[in-house]
Amino acid sequence: RQSLRIVAKHFATVFREKRLPEDPTIYLVAVTRSDPSQAPEGCDNIKVLPHIPYLNDAHPYTREDYLAFKERVIDKLERMGLTDLRKHTVVEDVWTPYDIQERYYSNRGSIYGVVSDWKRNHGFKAPKRSRRYRNLYFTGGSVNPGGGMPMVILCGQKVCDEILAREGRAPG
Repeated sequence: RQSLRIVAKHFATVFREKRLPEDPTIYLVAVTRSDPSQAPEGCDNIKVLPHIPYLNDAHPYTREDYLAFKERVIDKLERMGLTDLRKHTVVEDVWTPYDIQERYYSNRGSIYGVVSDWKRNHGFKAPKRSRRYRNLYFTGGSVNPGGGMPMVILCGQKVCDEILAREGRAPG
């Protein structure tokens, strides 16, 4: 029960209050564990993705705010067993929602799309095809099958297949 309260508080901070959490949840991937070619021998390439809110007017964070948050994330990772992570870091590439919005034109810098409105769509992502305009299709993190680069690419492929099928042409 205590852990459920902690999780609920965290997600309320990020998704309802749109604030950077003091104790973030972190998605961590050690890319080189499955593909050693992604870093020089004896090194690791890790991707660290903390849950943070998308850009919003209520809390307009600065790059400095995000860099301070990065330090909290590294503190937590070091406490959890990545000993001396700072000392062993050779290269780092920090992305903020501003960077994601600018580079990928992502709505409010969100990598997973905007949060679904449960009251309207029961948590499902938006459909890939407009119900109003026959030739209008959608792709991206807010569209089925969902967010993250692999799913966004899959979404684009599915839209392509739908268009080709509609035109009577075989995919591929």
